Amino acid sequence: MPSSLRFATKRTPPQRGRISVALDTGGPVSAHDELVAVMQSLQAVNAKLNGVDPNSLSDAEHKAWSKQLNQVDLAIARVRHSLLAGITAEFEAQMSSIQDAAARLEQTLVQLNQAVAIIDAVAGALGVIEKIITLGR
Repeated sequence: MPSSLRFATKRTPPQRGRISVALDTGGPVSAHDELVAVMQSLQAVNAKLNGVDPNSLSDAEHKAWSKQLNQVDLAIARVRHSLLAGITAEFEAQMSSIQDAAARLEQTLVQLNQAVAIIDAVAGALGVIEKIITLGR
């Protein structure tokens, strides 16, 4: 059996419960950071599995390799789904404050447009006054 295949066919018992990922950040680790670390780990496993030449495997080894590759792909898809769900939840939680800020910006824009209209009116009046003064000379 090739040495590159040994890890691919080695059976590890499934982990249950909370996944513990050690990140060297010096501070608390968020669930998002843990998911990113898990996805990076799964992607590394996927790269190693994809590095195996399937033509060099026996039928039984190929079946085991294919099953492991499918399981890793499925796990990566699940982690991506979880990351997207977390991002969506965070966005939805912030949506109210985003809408409030957009409403305030809209009010400010209306006030600025009113100020521009007043400035234009004053500038027009000053232009008329200037023409009257220059005509009187």
